[in-house]
Order: sequence, then C-alpha cells, then structure tokens
Amino acid sequence: MLPIFYINLASRPDRREYMERQFAALNLNATRIEAVTAADISSEDATLYCNSANPTFLRRNELACTRSHERAWHAILDGGYTAALILEDDAELSPLLPAFLAEAAAVDAELIRIETTGSRMRVFPVISTGPSGVSVRPFRSTPMGAAGYILRASALDKLLGNPELRRRHLDLALYNPFEQPGASLSRVVTDPALCRQLGLDDHAMHGIGRSDIAHDLVPHVYAEKHPLGFRWFKFRTGLGKGLRNVIDDFAQRSKGLERRVIPFRS
Repeated sequence: MLPIFYINLASRPDRREYMERQFAALNLNATRIEAVTAADISSEDATLYCNSANPTFLRRNELACTRSHERAWHAILDGGYTAALILEDDAELSPLLPAFLAEAAAVDAELIRIETTGSRMRVFPVISTGPSGVSVRPFRSTPMGAAGYILRASALDKLLGNPELRRRHLDLALYNPFEQPGASLSRVVTDPALCRQLGLDDHAMHGIGRSDIAHDLVPHVYAEKHPLGFRWFKFRTGLGKGLRNVIDDFAQRSKGLERRVIPFRS
C-alpha cells in the first residue's frame, strides 16, 4: 500500500476530522502535513512572486498552497518512498481507493491524477485496468485542482526547485502538457476518479467545502494602471494558447484522443 500524506491547515480542524473519518472508514493510514499559510510567506518571496504590479503574479495563499504540496513532496524523499498519494483536506474519497492503491505501483507513470472536477478532459484510450476495475488513461488537458494525485519520487527532480512553481498555480504547473515542468512528466488519470473536492458542490460557501484561498483577494495593480496593456496581454496569451490547443487536438486525434468527463465513483 502506498503511503498517504494529506495537507491540512491548523486553523481547519473540521477538515482534519473529515479526512480522518474517511481514512478510518476505508481502513487507510495517512500522515498529516501541516499546511503553509500566507503568513509563512517571507517578504522576499512575496516581493518576487506575489507582486500585483506585474502582469501575472501569485497571491500569498496560492504560493502557500504550492509550498504546502512541496512539504508533502519532501516527506516522500525523507521517508525514502518510491511514490505516495498526496491529498488536500477537502477531498471526498471513493471506496475504490484502497484497492487501487494496492495496485498503483504497477502503473507506469510518474503522476497519477485520481481527481475529477466534472469537466471534460482530453484523454487517450485506456492503457490498463487493474483487478479493482479502475482503469488509467494518459491525458492531454490541463485540469484544475490538485486535491488528489499519486507522485513518484523520480518526478521530484523535475519539480522541486523548478521556477515555474513560483510563477503559476500548482495545478497549471503540474498538468500543463506543453510547458515545464508538467510537459516532462508522464501522467495518467484514473477512470473512474477516486476523489473530488467538496467545494464543487453546494458545500462551496460553507462548512468543510469553504475555501480560505478564495478570500485572499488583492487588487491587481498592473491591470488597474495599464488596463489596455493588460487586456492586450490577456488576449495575446489566450489566443496563442487557444491556437496551440486546437492544433494539438487535431494532431493527437489519430492516437484516439477524445473529450470526456471522468466520473467520480462514490
């Protein structure tokens, strides 16, 4: 069985209790990772990466989220593990998860996404199905969310210290198939998905599903001072990425690429 690390803020004992109840029900053991908070971000890092006077920047809570996941990655190295499951503390877990964890070592991928957001993904045909009935598919999308994924220690050389983890949201850095570090990772997604974030449903604004990151709203100084330049930057960037995706979509169709929603098995 793969080791499990879950990330939890000390200020969210409700989420810690929620995760521990799920682990107990599934007969799983997990280790809590103390989450980094916005207050933990140094003034030097804030100046470098959280400066809203730049066209793009990370909010302190967003950078803290990335730093929290990096703590879990270091725990993989410190424990001498070959791989581990990383979870955030608002992940609803599937009863299929224990069976898949027992067979995940046989999956030939550095990153196994077990999460779904309910949106369509660009995926390839199934490459394997284990005794649990859970299949894995390579994918070509950049899905949002990093609530649940299995990471091999071999991937950490490509991730830890990569500057893009200070410039983009964690999920955009992990899953983008065109830009580093995500482009260098071999990755698959489970079908069905084995976790989903509670914030995707009617719990989004209250209870366990309430996110602390959403309240970290700071003015975008660059956009306010240079509205036309910012709009042009957004248009140019969006157009370039859109064209790239369309061209790639046509190029990959001969390999069986399709768009589909990965269901969650509750």
